[in-house]
Amino acid sequence: MRIQNILALTDFSIPAEHGLDRAAALAATHGARLRVLYACETPPLQLADPMARLEQRARQLARRHAVPVAAVASAGPLPEHCLAEAARADLLVVHGRMHRAWYAPPWRSLLPRLLRRSPCPVLIVQRPPQGPYARVLVAVDFSAVSRPLVRYAGEFGAGADLELFHAIDNHGDVRLRSAEASWAAVQAYRREVLQHAQDRLYRLSEVFDTRRNRVGTLIGRGDPVRHLTVQQESMGADLVVLGQEPRSAFMEWVRGSVPRRLLAGGLDSDLLVVPYGHLGVAPGGARPCGPAGRQPA
Repeated sequence: MRIQNILALTDFSIPAEHGLDRAAALAATHGARLRVLYACETPPLQLADPMARLEQRARQLARRHAVPVAAVASAGPLPEHCLAEAARADLLVVHGRMHRAWYAPPWRSLLPRLLRRSPCPVLIVQRPPQGPYARVLVAVDFSAVSRPLVRYAGEFGAGADLELFHAIDNHGDVRLRSAEASWAAVQAYRREVLQHAQDRLYRLSEVFDTRRNRVGTLIGRGDPVRHLTVQQESMGADLVVLGQEPRSAFMEWVRGSVPRRLLAGGLDSDLLVVPYGHLGVAPGGARPCGPAGRQPA
C-alpha cells in the first residue's frame, strides 16, 4: 500500500474539522499530498466565499502538519466532482456528520454515492484525532479479498494492535433444523464451522510475520453488523476496516449497506471502507468459501 494523494471533504463544521486534522496527520505519516474540497449539499447562507476560507484552512493545515496542502475549486455537480477528484486520490476522507443525512434515499445522499462509486478507500472520521490509530478491528469473510484487506489495514494502521473479526453465518444451522437434523448433527456442524473459522483467522494473522503477537482473532455468530459494533466497543477500537463490494443503488436499497448500518447503529469509531477493486479483486471474484459458506449435508 502506498498513499501519495489524499482528498478530504469539508463543510467547515466541527466534525469536518476533525476530518481535516485526521487527513493532514495521515498525509504527514505517509508523506502524501493533501487536497481539500468544500462539499456541502446545503451551503450555509453566512458563508460568502467558501473558496477563500478553504484556501485559508489549507495554509493552516500545511503549517501545522508540515505537509503540502492545496484547496480544490468546486466545478460541476457535487457528487460527480467529488468522484472525479477521488479518482486522482489514494484515500478519500469525509467527516462523520455526513452520515446523518442518510435518512434520504441512497441515490440522493452524497455519502452513500461516494461509498458505492469511489475508486479509492473512504475514511469516515467520527472522533477527534488523538494521535495515530492504536487499535484496529478488521472484518473478514474468508473470501479472496480477506488477505489483501488485512494487509491493507495493517499497513494503514502501522504500529496499531489488530483484531481480525469474522461472523459465522447462521443459515447453515437454520437449514439443518428445517431438515429435521438431529441435535448431534447440528452440534457437529457448528464445531466444524468454528474450527474452520479459527484456522482461517490464524492463517490470515500470519500475513504479518513481525507483528504476529499484536494480531488477535475474534469470532461471532449471526448478524455481523451487530457483532462488529459490540466488539468495537468492547476492545476500544478507534478504527474499523471492512471491504466494500461494488453494487448499484437499487441493490443497496434491497440488500442494505453494512457501512450505513454501522454508522446508523451508533458505531463509535472511525470507519475505513475499502473497495474490492482497490485491493485487486474483480467484481464477482470475492465469495465466501469453506464450511461457513457451503450448503450443509
